[in-house]
Amino acid sequence: MKPKRAASRSRLEHMVATLKQDILTGVRSEGDFLPSELELGAQYTLSKNTVRKGLDVLVADGFIEKVPRIGARIIRKKEKTGEIIRFGYYPSLDRETQLLELVNRFNETQSDIQVEPYPVGFPRRHDAIETYLQEGLFDVITVNLYNYEYMRPDTPEKSILEPFDPHPELYPFLNAPFLMGGRQYVMPFVFTPVMLCYNKEHFSELGLSEPHSGWRWDDLRETAHKLKKGNERLGFLIHLLSDNRWPVFLLQNGVKFLRGEDGRYDLHDPKVKEAFEMLNTIAQEQFPNLSTENDADVVSMFLHERASMIMATYSNLNELKLAEFHYDIAPLPHMDNSRTMLVIIGLAINKMSPRKAAAKQFVDYLLSYETQLHIRKHTLNLPSLKRAAEWVGEEVVKRPYRYHMYREIVHTFRTYADLNLSPDELAMIRQELMYYISKLDSLETILNRLEEKL
Repeated sequence: MKPKRAASRSRLEHMVATLKQDILTGVRSEGDFLPSELELGAQYTLSKNTVRKGLDVLVADGFIEKVPRIGARIIRKKEKTGEIIRFGYYPSLDRETQLLELVNRFNETQSDIQVEPYPVGFPRRHDAIETYLQEGLFDVITVNLYNYEYMRPDTPEKSILEPFDPHPELYPFLNAPFLMGGRQYVMPFVFTPVMLCYNKEHFSELGLSEPHSGWRWDDLRETAHKLKKGNERLGFLIHLLSDNRWPVFLLQNGVKFLRGEDGRYDLHDPKVKEAFEMLNTIAQEQFPNLSTENDADVVSMFLHERASMIMATYSNLNELKLAEFHYDIAPLPHMDNSRTMLVIIGLAINKMSPRKAAAKQFVDYLLSYETQLHIRKHTLNLPSLKRAAEWVGEEVVKRPYRYHMYREIVHTFRTYADLNLSPDELAMIRQELMYYISKLDSLETILNRLEEKL
């Protein structure tokens, strides 16, 4: 199959990234030998030749040396001199931004500061994240908008995050969600709008016009029906219950939740009902063909050419670097308004850290032009530094033709705050939507239940 090579490459990159992380974090120590090529091949489902290519990368990057007839020995040792900065990061960021390589570069240039990266799947609960910080587990953490909504204080004095001065060279629309009282509590690192990603070859085969900014959801549904190919291919696929997907339908219908005089939300607003009905219609057209657990499932289906169109982010495009077909991106179809969800991942410093000056130096490095330009050149993520994001030059990574489309749709970017709901309230709605699209309860039933819960 065409995706076999891409899948193998993805496993190779995973092996290399994991071994680097183990070495950088001390899980594997200097002088230790890596497992044999056969053992690594079995662990990562790779051929011996492919494993050897990965080890060559580690040799070139100075992590290991090959000892003839013995194996691969770790030679890199992170000197723990000076201040040690504990950095908690989303594991996906290494794949999406080459984060561990960036951390390694920082450590190589510093004699008095060393960063120890720790992959952490941050929970949704605010008090758990607060505990991480209060107990001093991390000096610097990555924070997305959803996490930040949990940590947002009533007043600046109550913040558990160290304030920054706003960065004038970052896109202003990225700074805005993290501002309070003229200070900024998270520095945007990378960002993406949610968009449509489509297989150009599938459209060409059927002589169909490609998506454009004038598409409504009914246009997508009609085209998806034409692109569908029996049980072999879906026309459109979306991980509906992702917190960066289902709220789009509410945002596009201009919904903003406001409490009435009785302190309750009116969930029977026609705009709310219309948004949920459209979401359910799309759900029924892709189910029972497929139930997706996460965005990775959706991207994998697209990569294997089993779906012609998907709702995706620029971060998702990193999985398509080796796609053996032509694809492109377009703005999302719209309802009443052209709106899309803005996803931001930022950097925050623990207010209680005794190493705040060193932590600030590390954050400054990650937001420097050189670092942000590295992300722009070597990944498909969008760096937050405007000058780096808009760099134009000889590309080293395969990109869709409309890669710079995000600049044309900035006016459509919206965040969770535009819905005027707390993260806990969003979670309640998502849970009820699951019953609706699974046909376990009617829309009227879940709306009545939500009015009681909220």
